[in-house]
Amino acid sequence: MNIVVTGGSGHAGKAIVKGLEASGHSVLNVDRQPPQDITGEYKIVDLQDYGQAVGSLEGAEAVVHVAAIPRPTFFTNEVVFRTNVMATYNVFEAAATLGIRRVVYISSTSVTGYPFYTRFFEPDYFPIDEKHPYAPQDAYALSKYLGEEIAQAFVRRTGMSIISLRPGWIHTPETFKNELLPFRDDPEFGASNLWLYIDSRDLAQACQLALDSDINGFDAFYLTAPDTFMETESQQLAQQFYPNAQIKPELTGTNSLVSSACASKVLGYKPQYTWESYL
Repeated sequence: MNIVVTGGSGHAGKAIVKGLEASGHSVLNVDRQPPQDITGEYKIVDLQDYGQAVGSLEGAEAVVHVAAIPRPTFFTNEVVFRTNVMATYNVFEAAATLGIRRVVYISSTSVTGYPFYTRFFEPDYFPIDEKHPYAPQDAYALSKYLGEEIAQAFVRRTGMSIISLRPGWIHTPETFKNELLPFRDDPEFGASNLWLYIDSRDLAQACQLALDSDINGFDAFYLTAPDTFMETESQQLAQQFYPNAQIKPELTGTNSLVSSACASKVLGYKPQYTWESYL
């Protein structure tokens, strides 16, 4: 299959490109930056320009839309919001114009409102699942939430299929060791992020599963590692930092506070990597 991966030079995109190529697909990486440590075809494209979006997607049979400013911390709110929303709209519009029938959209667990909220709030319950209300506050979370709304509009308009994947904090073995491992004895450090993580290779696996699925229309799935990155049990973490949230029976041991059960049931998602894999 000829697949365009937008943002394929980035942290998550690199793993997705590698995973799809390993599965035998022909992959074109579309990004504002050239790839640093992967080979393969790429084009330098600014997806905020609709003409460039159309030109970069020509000949594709499917699209994995990863490209985005990945957090609201290094750019102004306006730049984060405008860049992410316009790029997403243009990709969907270009796909519709070119008759591309399947798009995988990389959203985020940030649609829950965590971790970049300004005003503290508590979830209704743990583990959070796809039925939990959305509560974005920041520009990044809002852009991802609206990306899903845009996706559903294009499904209604064209009948194309768009699957939204909502990964937690994406890591490689190297970034986990540098950014999370030093804080595994400090529960406050990861509290706003709900102690979530996912290996980039597991996200790549989920993209392949989404492309292969027989889902018609729009659907969305949370994706995390099966556990938190903490040794402390999840119920204890939840009760300490979010005492008013309901604890459901399935939150046992160090299970993730955001459930991937729906992705497992519908897509066949089975995460292969946890923090123990890195030690």
